Amino acid sequence: MNIKNLFSKRNEIIGGHFNELRSKLGMADQNEEAIFSLREEICNACPLKNGNNCNAMKWLNPETLEVIDGPKDGFVRGCGCRLSAKQRSRFSLCPAGFWGGEFDKK
Repeated sequence: MNIKNLFSKRNEIIGGHFNELRSKLGMADQNEEAIFSLREEICNACPLKNGNNCNAMKWLNPETLEVIDGPKDGFVRGCGCRLSAKQRSRFSLCPAGFWGGEFDKK
């Protein structure tokens, strides 16, 4: 990973934690919260979800939802992120493509 990507991911993580805190304090933007809530529902139904994390030790076929223990064409690895923060990061993406990009300018 190059340094630019590393800083981009850092900003995503910080943004997610900030929005998580805003939500807990009752200061969240309700339009954003609706999207974050939908992301949470999607993650809750995902077979890679392990507690509050996306299991980085497993690979998922986004089309069939098959889960395997090693890399294979057509499969994506779980990101390993703490989901309650990642789901609230405006610019984060699900590695399987199930959500993300909702806040992109069109």
